[in-house]
Amino acid sequence: MLFHRFRPLAGSSEIEDIRQDFRESRKLEKYRLGKKALYFPAGFAWEYLPLSEIRGIRPVTRLIESENGVCPFAMEVPGVRIYFHDKDMVLETEKEKSQKAMLDILQSVSLYD
Repeated sequence: MLFHRFRPLAGSSEIEDIRQDFRESRKLEKYRLGKKALYFPAGFAWEYLPLSEIRGIRPVTRLIESENGVCPFAMEVPGVRIYFHDKDMVLETEKEKSQKAMLDILQSVSLYD
């Protein structure tokens, strides 16, 4: 079925019984974190990164700016940068609480196994 399709990120390995891991995963804003993988929404499917392939993580803060003539604004938004293979990716979060939870879980699961 199209709505329950799972694909590994480019360059990542496939995981056995991925559907079971997804069902048991924890929701963190728009992402899901299972025992074996981190899941990202990808349209009507999910892409995943095996936790064993994460090489490093750190908190980041992004600045969102609008030069709108009527109401310009700037706002800092928390996030998490993950390093895997020879790439990195920023996971955008809306709340510091979600950022901290993601950092705690990813550090305890992936980096210390």
